[in-house]
Amino acid sequence: MNFFKNTVNFFKSIKTKPLDFVIIFLLFIASFSTLFFFATGSKGAQAELRISGKVIKTFNLNKNQTWTYRDKDGDYNKIQVKNGEIAVVEANCKDQIDVQRGYISKTGETIVCLPHNLVIEVMSGQKDEQVDYKV
Repeated sequence: MNFFKNTVNFFKSIKTKPLDFVIIFLLFIASFSTLFFFATGSKGAQAELRISGKVIKTFNLNKNQTWTYRDKDGDYNKIQVKNGEIAVVEANCKDQIDVQRGYISKTGETIVCLPHNLVIEVMSGQKDEQVDYKV
């Protein structure tokens, strides 16, 4: 009871009005709207495999497949497309960060293997410079 009394006295002392609480609540909700916007990215239709910046292969994410990239030194990355997602499921690099990344499917997501200079990026599949920005 004492806590409630102190809280009421505190709000009286800072001269808050009921509209102040409405504004604070709306600002609180608005602060989370950006999180919702970025968390609901669009699913991509294809993914590009680039080695040292050069496009080696384009994967259709709607077609389940497994493909292995091998370079002249014997390094490899086994890439799997399954149920509209893509992942590196096996690699012979030391750190295994690309394998740990798991499956990705949203436009703009990437998988990177630095030891093999490999980048997989999910693309929308549309021919629109505004959608798929490349450096």
